[in-house]
Amino acid sequence: MEPIKKISELTIKDIASICDHTYLNRPEAFRSIAEKGQNPISLWKADFEKFLKETVEFEHKPYAVCVRPECVGFTKNHLINNNSSEIIIASVVGFPQNMYNIYFMIAETNLAVKHGATEIDFVLDYQSLKGGQALDAHTSIEVMAALTQKLGVKSKIILEISELEPEHIKEICQKAEKEGIDFVKTSSGYTGSGANAKDLRLMKENFSRGIKMSGGVNPNNVSEFLEAISGRDDGCIDLDPMKIRIGESSLLRKLKGQKSSENSSY
Repeated sequence: MEPIKKISELTIKDIASICDHTYLNRPEAFRSIAEKGQNPISLWKADFEKFLKETVEFEHKPYAVCVRPECVGFTKNHLINNNSSEIIIASVVGFPQNMYNIYFMIAETNLAVKHGATEIDFVLDYQSLKGGQALDAHTSIEVMAALTQKLGVKSKIILEISELEPEHIKEICQKAEKEGIDFVKTSSGYTGSGANAKDLRLMKENFSRGIKMSGGVNPNNVSEFLEAISGRDDGCIDLDPMKIRIGESSLLRKLKGQKSSENSSY
């Protein structure tokens, strides 16, 4: 059983134990920063390898890493070769905006799982939901729930809360509950805003399993967000990675830097 701890007293080790440390850049992202004569693909590869190197060298390793499907195999080999195979591998599907045919998402899922992913973060078809085509959004949830359950992997649905009205968040959380989805997740991190305490509470009220906060989580708001999804009023939290997860790409580094300059719990 995971420990119940005071949120105000959480350490970096505690936070890391519920983190999905994330790298989702593609080589295309490096075209605008590559200088003349530089290869954007080589820049991306060096950056991704740096991410993996830092991950396995963290004093307190994250619960999981989250990468794109095409990066899962390389990630798995890197973790094994660096005595870090205990780190779970998650992968994104239909990312970031889910403007894909469901068969493409199925193919991405199968690829990621075949290469070693045991958790799938898939994006809600929120455009259909917003456009009045709720049936399409619900059907994709049913397909992804059935597929991940068949494959024996955990599922996380990315709601993209900044694009949804509260009634939509409630509706999708209840649908995810019905279909056996393992986590509801706030955001991809690729839209206007990410996690916020109000919507996290709404998600918690309408979903009984895992909640994943993602998008803009930083040292200044992480405690507030954890309190929002703790389901408690005593300032404590159950540090169970099957109930609470943090999606982040820089939070652990920032907390480490904060600890170096301040005398704090982190």
